[in-house]
Amino acid sequence: MSFKPSFLDRAWLAIAPQSGLRRLHARAVASQLMRAYDGASRDRRLGGWIATGNSANAELFGSNERVRNRARDLERNNRVVFSAISQFSGQVVGTGITPRAVDPRKTVRQAANDAWARFVDTCDPEGQLDYYGLQALAARTMFRDGEVFRVWLKDESGVVNGRIVLREADYLDQTRDILTGADAEKNLVVQGVEFDAYGRRAGYWMFPIHPGELGSIAIGGLLRGQSKRMPAEDVDHFYQTLRPGQTRGVSWLAPSIVALRGLDDVTEAMIWRKRIEACIGLMIRSPESQGSVPIVGQQKTDARGRVEETMAPGKILRFGPGEEASTLDPSTSGDTVDFVRSQLYAFSATTGIPYHAITGDVSQANYSSLRAATLAGNVLLDAVQWLVFAQREKRAWRRVMQRESLLRNEPRLADVRCEFSMPVRPWVDPVKEITAKIMEIRAGLQSQPDALAERGLNWEQQLSEIEAFLKALDQPGIVLDTDPRRINHSGALQIAQAAQGVSDGNSQT
Repeated sequence: MSFKPSFLDRAWLAIAPQSGLRRLHARAVASQLMRAYDGASRDRRLGGWIATGNSANAELFGSNERVRNRARDLERNNRVVFSAISQFSGQVVGTGITPRAVDPRKTVRQAANDAWARFVDTCDPEGQLDYYGLQALAARTMFRDGEVFRVWLKDESGVVNGRIVLREADYLDQTRDILTGADAEKNLVVQGVEFDAYGRRAGYWMFPIHPGELGSIAIGGLLRGQSKRMPAEDVDHFYQTLRPGQTRGVSWLAPSIVALRGLDDVTEAMIWRKRIEACIGLMIRSPESQGSVPIVGQQKTDARGRVEETMAPGKILRFGPGEEASTLDPSTSGDTVDFVRSQLYAFSATTGIPYHAITGDVSQANYSSLRAATLAGNVLLDAVQWLVFAQREKRAWRRVMQRESLLRNEPRLADVRCEFSMPVRPWVDPVKEITAKIMEIRAGLQSQPDALAERGLNWEQQLSEIEAFLKALDQPGIVLDTDPRRINHSGALQIAQAAQGVSDGNSQT
């Protein structure tokens, strides 16, 4: 499409020829550049497409709360969304992303692991969940709302980092978007998140209670509408960063809200169609000269004077002389199921959770397709586990170790690092998966401690348990076919050759 000067271009050219020529030249060049990309064209196909160049924070500011509230409504009323959120929490966190101490000193490792185990059981001030239960709740909330805050509190003795509570995104006062406080020339507040002069998070402005709580009252002299600054070192902000400079999180359901809402309408229409199919619908034409029409159901008269009559399924009708009846046969759409399935496929692709896990429908699947879908979803889930949760859990471990170091006057605990065991994901075919894992370990592609860590196990604890169990077997002389010291791969009893110090099974290992 060739460039055409507008009325404004021609008027400008008449008033200021030189400036008008520069304007025409710039517009002509811009038109040629946009023609190089079909996505930048302004023809009738894309003329109504409005796309802004706002920052990530500007885009979120005006729409995040409404998206969040609609996502919560979908969780309450949409079975697919509820299933997706539950699956996300189960696969990202499961029964817990568990840390274990990393230190060359065994006694220090044991002390650090014991300290963490005590904190896991006592961290919830309400006493309803342990640490890993709160972890799973954080994953569920982050998926639905886009973000969640974990706030660290003092315990009953006044010691810091003794308790944790979760706060939904509503607690953050996003109206605070200004320079604030005594450090007004240094600190910037963006939607309730305060940054210092170096761009580091310095604090969060939060309401004392949920703004949507019923019967809200004054707490500590602060009304519900007054936010209070919390130091950033006391808050862990869980959200996935999608754009540089993004301060807040956005719901994982945001790309699918419109489609899911429409899918609800389609499902409701299908339900009503089935209800109509279960009933008999008749239109009665009766000559006026013949007597009154027999009543066969409940009757009512509409605004135009027409009589509507309802019938129960299976009712037998008797008509008067001269009456004619024609049935109402609602038409069916043969591609409805395929349409619904295609929409759910698209939704599943945005979550990282396979279609069959969300819907329970494996009618179109086989082993290869199930494994391919699972592996593709794991790529997205691994990114959330390691780039979002693991980073926050490192800070949680560090807080607990520093707390224990002060309580026990043991400086070495403050320096203990940790590594994580992610929740075990079920295998599609355990025999094939285990065989492949054994081959990886034997080829040196993975160490056995790492393989145990993938299953949420600590290799030192595992080794101690195996050693104790084997000693218990040896005392009464019991031999199990799962004992690799006595039984070889083919299930035959190995004959000990003490003189040579080897066994027949060693040649197979």
